[in-house]
Amino acid sequence: MENIIHQIVVKSANKFLKYYEENGIGALSQMSEDIKVLSDEMAKDMLLAFISSADEAIRMAKKTRKADGIKVHERHVPRTLFTALGNLTYERTYYETNEGRQYILDNVLNVASYERIDSGVSANLVNTAATHSYGRSADIVTGGKISRQSVRNKAMNTGEVLYIPERSATMPESLHIFADEAHVNLQNGKNTVLPLITVCAGKQSVCKGRNKLQESFHVHGYKLKPEEHWEYVYALCAEKYDMGSVREVYVYGDGAAWIKGAFDVFPEAIHVLDEFHFKKRLRALLAGRICPMFNLTVSTSIKRNDKPAFDRTIQEMMEAVEKNMQEGEERVKKIKNIRDNAGYIMNHWDAIQSRKRSGSIGSCTEAMISHALAERFSRNPMGWSEEGLSKMAMIRVFILNGGKVEPADTLAWKHSDNRHSIIRKYEKYEKIIKKQQDKILKDVKDWRWFEIDNLISGKVTGTKVVLDALGRTRDIS
Repeated sequence: MENIIHQIVVKSANKFLKYYEENGIGALSQMSEDIKVLSDEMAKDMLLAFISSADEAIRMAKKTRKADGIKVHERHVPRTLFTALGNLTYERTYYETNEGRQYILDNVLNVASYERIDSGVSANLVNTAATHSYGRSADIVTGGKISRQSVRNKAMNTGEVLYIPERSATMPESLHIFADEAHVNLQNGKNTVLPLITVCAGKQSVCKGRNKLQESFHVHGYKLKPEEHWEYVYALCAEKYDMGSVREVYVYGDGAAWIKGAFDVFPEAIHVLDEFHFKKRLRALLAGRICPMFNLTVSTSIKRNDKPAFDRTIQEMMEAVEKNMQEGEERVKKIKNIRDNAGYIMNHWDAIQSRKRSGSIGSCTEAMISHALAERFSRNPMGWSEEGLSKMAMIRVFILNGGKVEPADTLAWKHSDNRHSIIRKYEKYEKIIKKQQDKILKDVKDWRWFEIDNLISGKVTGTKVVLDALGRTRDIS
């Protein structure tokens, strides 16, 4: 084994020398690409040598295999897998076991049956797809060597990943909950909503005009009933905080029916109408002809919490419209617009006034939706399947909460299928491989082979002198 490693290193060193002798110093970008290709080739050769050695160690453990009833069925069976080093084809031994035929090496390497892509690459693809499109994820992780459909398949096959908060070291006196929804196009031409709830313990200033939420986490509610969604939020809050010490809970939202479900779970919560929807309704109320002249009185009545004055102003506004606009469809629409927007403000009057409470930190629901959901699910023209939306919403929110999809998560779906199950009962053979590995490393770490002049052929160059000098360095490991 040590001779193989020596040969690989020497062969690679010759390639590096030849490249330098033929090309010298050139554009850094081109040199980086070329050297990476050579480095990957060496890494792949080294990896194949390690795998071959491991397979041989298992095969040579004849007494152990005989005791376990494991016999060789076929040798040198190839397996091709896409890895971080690109396509890798290695050979392994097929064994007859009491449970059927098995590739023991594949199980030691944690390579699942029927997979074309290494689980580590799969996890990187899924993590990247939480932020980028499937196609872009394939480009970033594999340089476009994997199709966008393969990325989607990996995402769809990823098991359930859930955010479980750690207990907070500090217990806040108030919690702030932001609730809104993204509108997502489905492949069937319909539109659906993707609710999002964000919880934080407050905010802190990052720089002028920019704040950061403290200890924030997100909970999406796609396909959940509102009561289930809010109960889930409360459970996570209780896991993270001592809810008995929380004195105030602020719920920021537009007052949609599903958001009001918060007050069944947080009965003492204070509803704060978020800034975006309030100003949107106020602008719509005062838009067009005639209505802008009531801007000051409307704004003043809201600011002073004078609901009767606001109501009187709205009546005056409608009278002005009836007096100054001719009868017809346009006037009917104008009156309806005033009633709808004024009615919204009246219905949420207390929530609007709650914006002025000293404990309120101001709403950021629209910005939260834009950051957490819209840029992936609805900003660019696309249509989602319900399965794809559900799975990717889970993955994206999990990653936004600080999680990371692990290689095992991309294989979780196989555990429920006996045909695709991952066998994990060859620990003794892992120990056999480890024993051989220790012996190999003990021999190989003698770096005297660098000093053998004839191992590196070619004319004497500056690079060769440097390599010779490295060979005389004893603390290279």
